[in-house]
Amino acid sequence: MIKINAIYIRLTFLLLLLALFFVKPEFESVTDPELLVIYIFFFFITTFTHLLSEKDNKNWFRLDVMFLLGYSIVHFQWPIMFSISGIYPEKFAKVSMSSFYVNYGTWLAAVGATSWCLGHSLLAIKTISREIGYSFDYKKLLWLTVVLNVLFLSTAGSDYLSGGVYKGSGGSAAGEGISAYFQLLLAIAILVITAIVILDNKSKFKFNSIIWLLSLDKKYLFLIISYILLFFSIGDRGASIQVIFAFLVLFGCLIRPIKFIELIAMTVIGSLLLTIIGLGRSAKDGGNILSSGLDNFQMTSGYDITLELADSVRTLYNALSAVPQYHDYFYGKLWLDKVLSIVPFAQNIYLQLSEDVAYEMGSSAYITYLKFGLYPPSGEGTSLVADIFLNFGLIGVLFCLFLLGVFFKKLENELKLQQSYYWMVIAALLASMAFYLGRGSLFDPLRMIVWGLGLSAFFVERRKKSV
Repeated sequence: MIKINAIYIRLTFLLLLLALFFVKPEFESVTDPELLVIYIFFFFITTFTHLLSEKDNKNWFRLDVMFLLGYSIVHFQWPIMFSISGIYPEKFAKVSMSSFYVNYGTWLAAVGATSWCLGHSLLAIKTISREIGYSFDYKKLLWLTVVLNVLFLSTAGSDYLSGGVYKGSGGSAAGEGISAYFQLLLAIAILVITAIVILDNKSKFKFNSIIWLLSLDKKYLFLIISYILLFFSIGDRGASIQVIFAFLVLFGCLIRPIKFIELIAMTVIGSLLLTIIGLGRSAKDGGNILSSGLDNFQMTSGYDITLELADSVRTLYNALSAVPQYHDYFYGKLWLDKVLSIVPFAQNIYLQLSEDVAYEMGSSAYITYLKFGLYPPSGEGTSLVADIFLNFGLIGVLFCLFLLGVFFKKLENELKLQQSYYWMVIAALLASMAFYLGRGSLFDPLRMIVWGLGLSAFFVERRKKSV
């Protein structure tokens, strides 16, 4: 029965893909609300089909749910606002809904989502033959984390640590130089420890989440709470969100399923909190982040709390306006920055030894160049579909998102089987960024995974034990 249902689900995704190609728009065309409604409808049918195929999974804080939720906000919120609610962006410089590429971009995002779901459906759900437990000694990694924290705080700079960088006081965020590497290593080390602590204590859960949480290693609890509060106080939301999401995904998969109503409550509360922090960190009234954010917070529609994430769709329209009309596909060249980032400072060395330019090594840099030229005042970022399209076009979106869906399902299977510690670490690292992968590059997780596995291999002692 399971195999028959799986076949029907795969056929459904294939038929949805074929149907999407029957309603494919012209590459350039005036924005048509009726067309957008069709593509949005296809996306929701695809998403609901996927979720219904996972109805036996009582946990809702999963890798696939986080990815699809973030992907939908990035690629479909503005088309929904425009086509259904008639809402235009206030700043047309950020998101131009009059662009000739909105129809095609929305269609392309629907095709990509359907291909992802097809890939996700192809791997069969495996059963657990014999669960394997682990015992860990992570003292070395814990001490390394303390050292990394000190190094990061001593090199990040006062503008960053005070939050002044977000208030226009000058200086730069901890995104360059040695402090960026310390921050990244610190984040990865904490994520690896999170995976270890949850694995090490999963057998201690006795129906009460609070009691279980308080029973965890006190040094770990102090570390993770301090880390989250530090970055929230600075106004850097990303670092805190990574740890929270990784913890909740592993908790939901390994400890206790997180119910749908709990997911909704977390989404609303979290979105409001992050919106307030975002407003507060850029306010110049001299107040703290929370009070400034509350003073500046105004909700005019239900869309407001995810507006910053949704604005990333502008990068897809920018990409479509340039490639392939004015520049050929990059055939993987725009992933160079992510591949080289595995080795510290390799990007700078590569640029010095080659004739390439920095803005043609990554989709984010290229899209920023398209808008601002050689001397940009800020970065534009990228989005998943734009990143793949710039490299390989429509075929690339179909193939790469299909493979990404397979990879997500592989990780979800490994979380259920719990046969390999290293897959648990990879799951924690991907969970930390699954929600935001929709506005990133396909290879954004690569460096975190490689470095995380390296830290696990060298600083964590473990042994398997049958349970």
